[in-house]
Amino acid sequence: MKKISSHFDYSNYLSITTAEALNDYATRLLQDDKVKWLAIDTEFVRTDTYFPELSLVQIQDCLGQVAIIDPLPIQAADPKNGLQGLVNILVEPRITKVFHSARQDLEVLYQLAQQMPVSIFDTQLAAIFFKHGDIAGFARVVEAELGCKLAKDQTRTNWHARPLSEQQIQYAIDDVRYLAPLYEKFIAHLTPAQLKAVEEDCAALLDERLYKPEPSTAGEKIKGVRGLKPKQLAIVYMLAEWRECYAIEHNQPKKWVMSDEVIVGIAQRPPKTVEALYKVPQIKPSSVKEFGEQWITCIDAVFSSDPASWPQPEAKPPAADAQEEVLISLCMALCSQIALDYRLNPHNLVNKAELLSLIRGGETLALNGWRSLLVVDPLQQLLSGHASLSIADKRLAVQLS
Repeated sequence: MKKISSHFDYSNYLSITTAEALNDYATRLLQDDKVKWLAIDTEFVRTDTYFPELSLVQIQDCLGQVAIIDPLPIQAADPKNGLQGLVNILVEPRITKVFHSARQDLEVLYQLAQQMPVSIFDTQLAAIFFKHGDIAGFARVVEAELGCKLAKDQTRTNWHARPLSEQQIQYAIDDVRYLAPLYEKFIAHLTPAQLKAVEEDCAALLDERLYKPEPSTAGEKIKGVRGLKPKQLAIVYMLAEWRECYAIEHNQPKKWVMSDEVIVGIAQRPPKTVEALYKVPQIKPSSVKEFGEQWITCIDAVFSSDPASWPQPEAKPPAADAQEEVLISLCMALCSQIALDYRLNPHNLVNKAELLSLIRGGETLALNGWRSLLVVDPLQQLLSGHASLSIADKRLAVQLS
């Protein structure tokens, strides 16, 4: 692993502001067989739009060359194809693209050409195995692993503002300057099983469905629908689809148009008139005035549709009996210990329904990656009798039989 210089020259980077320069940079990078991986980060703005707007892309390749790509002048000159050089880099399978907390970066990069990047590595996922937790911030991981404290003064800066300040440039470069050695350290110390788990989770992040808007399934993401009847669920799905279409068409945050709570509130007691909408909790009178007629039309469409087309509530398995509750408590204790050991959010590990399915000998839990390695494997060993729990140093531990 290369030593991090304490006297880094922040002026020594490629500034790319034209499509021609970007294409030249991409060609050199893709033709250089010595470039096996690169660290990449993005800055974007998403305050009053549905889609995130790319503000900056910073890259450091494994040879140490830093490039800062300014998409604003490039897209202004050629909105359709100006950033094709960047897309070519992202979709090259030979070169691993290293991110930290890749989900939002992937979302904004996918919008460039509706193409998913390939061959990624997420150091936030790898950091789980180094006991930094499942949502570890980049600065905290860098300080713990590399002993370097990063400045946070530009966290909420306006990345669309031009010209970029010296502080913004330094902040942007640091995001890849330290990401590179962090990746090298993690790769050197991950076990084969841990590396395989990270690769599985990274592959899951590349599912195009995560980033491609699909209004017809927007209702599946609405929270707070448990206990609703099929007709009410149909209203939720209809209003969620309407909201998604409107937000996309007008490029507005969908919660600006209508909140999940309002959608569920309307579905619980469907109003028959625009005037009745004003009684829905948390609803904005201005929104009722602007959209009320359309919402009532959505509700009427559900009422006139075939009930066989309405979504059905998820079937509930039989409740756990007394013996199963004992085993659930035992499994939960182990999960709590794992969460404590690895600084994980216990709610992100496994829920009671999944444990009950595992106890009843159902299909293997649909948990891959780090969850499978840290949680599912020990639970399966425990429940199959191939392992037992013991107490060592006042903590639970799994002992293989």
